[in-house]
Amino acid sequence: MTDASTLESMSPELMKVVERAQREPEGRFHSLAHLIDEPALLRAYHRVRKDGAVGVDGVTKEQYGQRLQENLENLHARLKAKQYRHQPIRRVHIPKDNGKTRPIGISAFEDRVVQDAIREVLQAIYEQDFLDCSHGFRPGRSAHDAIRALDRVVHRGEVNWVLEADIVSYFDSLDRTELMKLIQIRVADGSLLRLIGKCLHVGVLDGVDYTEPEKGTIQGSGLSPLLGNIYLHYVLDLWFEREVKPRLSGKATLIRYADDRAPRRRERKANMAN
Repeated sequence: MTDASTLESMSPELMKVVERAQREPEGRFHSLAHLIDEPALLRAYHRVRKDGAVGVDGVTKEQYGQRLQENLENLHARLKAKQYRHQPIRRVHIPKDNGKTRPIGISAFEDRVVQDAIREVLQAIYEQDFLDCSHGFRPGRSAHDAIRALDRVVHRGEVNWVLEADIVSYFDSLDRTELMKLIQIRVADGSLLRLIGKCLHVGVLDGVDYTEPEKGTIQGSGLSPLLGNIYLHYVLDLWFEREVKPRLSGKATLIRYADDRAPRRRERKANMAN
């Protein structure tokens, strides 16, 4: 459920999406792309961090903002005409504690604006769908909330076993085809689906090497956490609630979380490495 602070920042049009998503949990949305208008792009611009690492174009938020109205008008015109093209992702490798590295994708600034505008629209729908067990990368929720949820279950005496599982390289291995099928359960707007596809099927520039991965969603993309949550909502959360729990003789609780601070921390490291 969307929290109060998020609702306060929404446009009236997005509030209508929230209300319909709550009212029609099985409904499909056929008209969403028009919500990514100039005011939506402006909101997205203000949400993008000003100290983020630069993408392949080398443009900072400050530079983009020097001709902000002109840039947003031009971007909106390209989006409406279906002429928008996502620039390649710049990949950097961040050292991990175990001596290995973690690949992080850095989007061009304008692409971050588009990603965030898409996220705002999708979040208006899916925050009404997500189950209480989901704590990672959601507004008003964190890994600390997941710990508190586990603590409540333990203190109620409902726990005999705790099984902890980690999804390794989740963002890198996510099945894009299946993800798009899952999104279409709620989203029937072809224009928005194509735009999401542009953010998924994007090339990666790693030094001088250019590749076009066939799976995964780039770590570092502002849209990736929400897309990852949508996927797990269907294949894990609903599966556990509808298929697993009814077959058990006792109680069972799923608590899913992520290190919400990781993307920002990694981006800071990437920025320092530039």
